[in-house]
Amino acid sequence: MDVKYVNAFIAGLIEVSGMLGINSLARTGLNKRDHLKTENDVNIILGLVGDLKGNVVLSMQETTAMKVASKMMGGMPVTEFDVMPKSALCELSNMANGRSASELEKIGVMTSITPPTLIHGRNMISLISQVETVVVQFSAQEGGLELNIAIED
Repeated sequence: MDVKYVNAFIAGLIEVSGMLGINSLARTGLNKRDHLKTENDVNIILGLVGDLKGNVVLSMQETTAMKVASKMMGGMPVTEFDVMPKSALCELSNMANGRSASELEKIGVMTSITPPTLIHGRNMISLISQVETVVVQFSAQEGGLELNIAIED
């Protein structure tokens, strides 16, 4: 996978997170998996169509998801992982990947994103995509996040 693609998705997430009040987001690792698989409770999936085809999944534990949603909602306490925090996280992923698509367009890669789908539960997306996946780990004050980038050849 071209590093320019990975960098566009990293930049999109960091930029949008900062705009939404998650200022301590920092990349902590990068690795590959043979296929798209997460072990986190909360996974927000967006499809890629156009020059790039595949999926991007923002993944985190439920406790982290609740803290991120709280920060996005101006510090409002999130005591239950219901429709409001789920909507906030979908919007975070939508905005970050939209920003990434804009960055890709600057280098001549025309890609659109599908609306986000949030899946909540353990080991729920091990079979979404069988393509090699780049996994970027992040840490923030709110907890750890993973950005899974699965682009078809």
